[in-house]
Amino acid sequence: MSRSTVPVEGEVAKELSTVAKSQGFSVLRLASDSLKLALELLKRGITPTRAIEMWRLMEKIMAFDAVPVPLSYLELVAKKWGICEDPEVEAFLREVGAKFGKTVAGEFKSFGEFMSVATQLLSMLPVARLSLGRGGDTWRIVFTSAGSFSVKCLGYFAEEAVKQFGCVVKISYGDSTITAEVTC
Repeated sequence: MSRSTVPVEGEVAKELSTVAKSQGFSVLRLASDSLKLALELLKRGITPTRAIEMWRLMEKIMAFDAVPVPLSYLELVAKKWGICEDPEVEAFLREVGAKFGKTVAGEFKSFGEFMSVATQLLSMLPVARLSLGRGGDTWRIVFTSAGSFSVKCLGYFAEEAVKQFGCVVKISYGDSTITAEVTC
């Protein structure tokens, strides 16, 4: 194995050495593995800094006991039992959405920064059907749900989460789409 010298900030080198020793790795092994990871991320268009932001967002999502389920399952449950029309379910989704929004608003400097990280994270999931555009201070976000029965459930949660950034949200529902005009 050939070796190369790679310049690294002094504090990063010290922390890398400490972490490597505490995990039972050599500094060379940890540095090589870290650079391999950075290369894989960059090949996918994700900078290491963005990957750290995405990981922090995932930690926030996991704190809410979120589990990945197909949106088609939510649609089936909503159709079978009409849960998205239930005021108790709406109140619950709005409450959880507000809590989630407060949590992520504390992590990101602005709604725009959050959307940038969230969009890149969601683009890696097969269920993400999100498009957005921005004009000035207003974002136009369109999310396609699995169907018309579950669309309001997703909208309730999202509306309250976005409000926690101090933004004004106007939501409209199509047959299976949620369109949010968000002004911050």
